[in-house]
Amino acid sequence: MNAPVKNQVFKADGGKLLPSLLMEGMPRALMLIVAVLSYGAQKYAAHSWKQVEEYRYKDAKLRHMFDELAGLGVSDPESGLLHLAHEACNILFLLEMRLSKLSSDEFQALLKFNPPPLGHKLAG
Repeated sequence: MNAPVKNQVFKADGGKLLPSLLMEGMPRALMLIVAVLSYGAQKYAAHSWKQVEEYRYKDAKLRHMFDELAGLGVSDPESGLLHLAHEACNILFLLEMRLSKLSSDEFQALLKFNPPPLGHKLAG
């Protein structure tokens, strides 16, 4: 795990994105996304999701969510993978589709975020 940045003398990475938060923080969730993608690549073709209309992924996301909420099980009966993993994968498809329409500058602007409120750290 990365330690907080103490100084910038040897490596100036303060304020940069921390991809290790994703990779080290939720490897099991990411592996399930990879399983959903692998299943889809075997069923159809690798990256074939890019050829599908956006609305179909909105519906697929909702179907997986509703199946679980309706008590029809936590796993998709066809793939055997968790509905939540399918739902997350559909959200990633939708996000990537939206982001791919942006220019490089528009995308870079989205990577900048406001400083988070820290008042909760002072209480207690």
